[in-house]
Amino acid sequence: MDWVLRILILHLLVCGVPVFVGSCVLAMERDSPIRLTTEGISWFFREWAAHVTILPLLLTGWWPTLPRAKRRPGDLTAGPGEAPDRTPVLLLPGYGLNRASFRFLSIYLHTRGWKWVWAINHHPWSSPIPVLADRLERAIDQLREASGAAQIDIVAHSMGGVIAAWYLTRLHGGEKVRRLITLGTPWKGTKAHVFALRREGRDLAPGSEVIQAAQELRHDTVAIWSRSDQVIIPPESGAAAHGQVIELAHLGHMEMLMSARVFRTVVDALTPTGILPNTDSPRPEDIQ
Repeated sequence: MDWVLRILILHLLVCGVPVFVGSCVLAMERDSPIRLTTEGISWFFREWAAHVTILPLLLTGWWPTLPRAKRRPGDLTAGPGEAPDRTPVLLLPGYGLNRASFRFLSIYLHTRGWKWVWAINHHPWSSPIPVLADRLERAIDQLREASGAAQIDIVAHSMGGVIAAWYLTRLHGGEKVRRLITLGTPWKGTKAHVFALRREGRDLAPGSEVIQAAQELRHDTVAIWSRSDQVIIPPESGAAAHGQVIELAHLGHMEMLMSARVFRTVVDALTPTGILPNTDSPRPEDIQ
């Protein structure tokens, strides 16, 4: 059993490295010294816990799946006899992640009445974002055909939002997508692209053709972001220039895939009425 303990300790240490490095990079970007505050310590351990939990899950999500309806979707918030009308949701993971990263959000949506929730993978491996957008187009058509819905919603984490933006602007898929919701998406690019080893990572550089296309998007969009996002550098890049922008404080990049605050905001954004709390939240450039 000693080897199990060694592997566990090694896993904990490995997961802590990107969080520590990210916090240092974020401090340099802010040009402010690192201080041991209650909020900062809490952020570090929550982001670390998200890495510890999600990274092993990725081992279960590398093979593709087909869209499938949940047999008995339940809505914990609906009253007796109420039958919620839910638009099918496609979940689009970020750089280096796969469909398993959305395991917790998928469960949350199913328990809130969503019958069709389908998370996909990116392929071919290490491809430009326009190529991944072609794959997204086929996935959207699959989900629409399987569910019988004319439109679907997309919830995208990180790079997934940039892929969706390319699809909507360059492949003209607006008629098939009702709403795009992004979690920590680098709408204006991220300086962290220098750490990317795969081809799609280079497309996230500020000023790239792909990022310029994202800036042109004017589709119905809800962008959820945080100033504590250590992967989107600068963090303000997570705030889209259009649509509804919602800032959540003290939230790390990977934690967005496990946060109850994020899940509640996503459900609010997916409701048929489209009414969101705090829809008048100012964008970073509007704050003096």
